[in-house]
Amino acid sequence: MSLLRLLPAVLGGSFLLLGLAQAQTTREPAEPKEKPAAREQRSAQGRAAAKPQHTWKLRLGWWNAPEELPELALQQGKDQVPFSPDVMSLSQVIEYHGDPNIVVVRKVVSAEIDKSGKPIVQWLPYCTIPVGEKDTDLGILLFPDEKRGIAQTRLFDFSPEAFPYGSVQLVNFTTAKIAVSIDGTTFTANSRGTARYPKVFEKTSACRFFMAAAEANGEQKLLRSTTMIFRETGRFLIFAIENPGASEDARYHTAVIIDNLVVRPAAVESPPPALKGKGKAAPETTNAAR
Repeated sequence: MSLLRLLPAVLGGSFLLLGLAQAQTTREPAEPKEKPAAREQRSAQGRAAAKPQHTWKLRLGWWNAPEELPELALQQGKDQVPFSPDVMSLSQVIEYHGDPNIVVVRKVVSAEIDKSGKPIVQWLPYCTIPVGEKDTDLGILLFPDEKRGIAQTRLFDFSPEAFPYGSVQLVNFTTAKIAVSIDGTTFTANSRGTARYPKVFEKTSACRFFMAAAEANGEQKLLRSTTMIFRETGRFLIFAIENPGASEDARYHTAVIIDNLVVRPAAVESPPPALKGKGKAAPETTNAAR
């Protein structure tokens, strides 16, 4: 090959190598690889932010207990948290963490058996409790339907702001308008509604108590006249109940649920144990001059 033909090829290769070298020197340096621990921490934070959980205090109780008490549990994720409601009591507190639509399930033992020869256990839906994210403390009454194997619910706000201790709340389960008078202060609740006594008791008080029903035809019927004791450490739910099939005298009756404040005594610190050993005891000191 002649020199004239070889020179352009050599010069072209030189320029090409020079361009590659400049490109490598001007390219931005690669970012350092992220450490595995940092990646795991970042991903964990992302998962926590993606699935926030709320906590509610739930107080579940039977309005009237079924003849055959079912085994109940709160469905919390894939787990069941068993609980046993009391009758006409909302003092038992269960902390629930999870989704706002709380599902109560009941245990059913099937006649079928598994591979190990044990009966197959199923947890079937019993009732659903729709709660809000702003709710914190709820009283929940269960009204069982034994024929269908489910229950209806009635929710009450038990937060300190909505229902402080020393409060009285009227719950009207009748078709009439109910009026209650406590020491001359009257408050009323419409049919299927609720109403709060406007005062909060700050000490134990014995009060005159009257309850009356105003029916749709204008007739008024006195349901209860008695003396009731209210305390600053109790929350009182007073129910007016109607039995349409009963006689006129037995048509209305009342029920009360009291949630008492449980005050735990302060722990008493025990004195430190005496020093054990074979050494001599320290001499006693006195104020007498020697």
